Amino acid sequence: MKENTNEKSLVKINENSIFYKIKQFFKNLFHKNEATNTNVSTENANAIRPDEDKRNKFIDEIKKVEDEETILLKLQRKYRSGEIKEEDMTEEQIKSLCNLYDKQIAILKKSNELRKQQLFEYRKSIQSQQ
Repeated sequence: MKENTNEKSLVKINENSIFYKIKQFFKNLFHKNEATNTNVSTENANAIRPDEDKRNKFIDEIKKVEDEETILLKLQRKYRSGEIKEEDMTEEQIKSLCNLYDKQIAILKKSNELRKQQLFEYRKSIQSQQ
């Protein structure tokens, strides 16, 4: 019968043997080639960099818009809580707050209309079932 080799412990490696040294030589030889290949790939990455720069600029612009919106929402919270009065704000801040309120009102009206429509359809379905 064959012995089960999976149950044997690992063999101790003799680092002074000739086979180990040959193996390390080839490993180092091919490892250096991989390092030169990575240099070639970094040159290709530099060629791709302009696309990444465009993407990063776009992301930065989006972040700026998000920052402006969050600043406006913070201003709205302060105005609602009474920390800031209308006299303390600039004309630009007042206009932007008015625009924000208009957007929020429009969104609420749309959601209310959708809910009314859903309730109407639900009422129809219940009446048709009875």
